[in-house]
Amino acid sequence: MLFVTGKGGTGKTTLAAALALLAARRGRRVLAVEVDAKGDLPQALGHPPVGFRPEVVQRNLAVIALHPEESFQEYLGIFFRVPRFARLTPLSGVFDFVASGVPGPRDMLMVGKIAYEERRRESDGRPTWDLIVVDSTSSGHVLPQLTAARSMRRLVHGGMIRSQVDFVDAMVTDHRVTAVCITALAEEMPVTEALELHDQIRGGTDIALGACFLNRNLAPPTGRQRRLLDLLSDPAQLAAAAEVLGEGMRDVVAGAHLADSMAREAQTHARRLAAGMSVPVVPIPLLGTRPGLATTRAVGAALQGAPA
Repeated sequence: MLFVTGKGGTGKTTLAAALALLAARRGRRVLAVEVDAKGDLPQALGHPPVGFRPEVVQRNLAVIALHPEESFQEYLGIFFRVPRFARLTPLSGVFDFVASGVPGPRDMLMVGKIAYEERRRESDGRPTWDLIVVDSTSSGHVLPQLTAARSMRRLVHGGMIRSQVDFVDAMVTDHRVTAVCITALAEEMPVTEALELHDQIRGGTDIALGACFLNRNLAPPTGRQRRLLDLLSDPAQLAAAAEVLGEGMRDVVAGAHLADSMAREAQTHARRLAAGMSVPVVPIPLLGTRPGLATTRAVGAALQGAPA
C-alpha cells in the first residue's frame, strides 16, 4: 500500500491517481482510496465522485471514497454484528461518545477500512487487490491517522478491539506492505513541510518511506537556450530581433528571463530537498495540461520516464 501525502496544493491527488493508473495498466488490480471524499481523486481518473463501495473507474482500477460514519458503521457490522438500524438505539450513542471523546478511534477506523480492503481475499484465496494507493490527508494531519492504532494500544488492553488495533498497527508498520510517499514543490514552504514530515516519520515511527515526488518541476534552460537568452540580453541584439519579429519579441525575452530566474530559485529548493531526503526524489515536470485525466496520464508518462 502506498499512502501519498504532502502539503496542500503539491499535487498529491494527481500523483496518487497517476501511480494507481500506471499499476493498473501493468495488469495489477488496484484500489485507489480517497480519504477526504471530495471527489478529486475520481475526477483525476476521469470519473464522477464515488461512494463507500469500490467502483471501477478504469480497467483494473477501482476507487473508493472513505467517510468516517460509513467506516464506523462497517466496523460495527463486521466485528460486532451490529445492524445498521442500531444507529437508532442507545448503543450507537455509546460508540459515538467513545469515538468522539477519545483521540484516535475515528482515525483508526479510517485506516482500519483500508487495512480491511488489503486483507480481502477472493474465493480462490487470491488478494482482491494487488495494490492499494491512498490519496491521504495533507502532511500536517497524516501522521495522527497512521499512528492512531499505535496510540490506541495504550488505551485498549484486550479483547476484540485490541486485536483489531494490533492488526492495523502491524499493517501500517510492515515495510513489505506499506510505505508513505511525500509530494513537494520546489518552493520554500512545501520543501520545509516535506522535510519535517520525513524527519518525523524517520525519527518517530516505524513506518516505511517511499520515493519523494518533486512535482511541477521547472527545468533550467539548456545550454543552447541559455546562449540564445544571453545573446538577446544585449540591447542591440534585442532591438535587431524586434525589428524582424516585432515588438512582442521583447515580451518573449522578458518572459524567458523570468522563467530562468524561477528555475534557478527552484533548483535551490530542489537541492535542499534532495539533501534532506533519505529516499530518492523523483522530479515531475511542470505540465501544461488541463486538470483531470489528461494531467494524470501526463504525470504517469513522466513517472515511466523517470530514473529508476
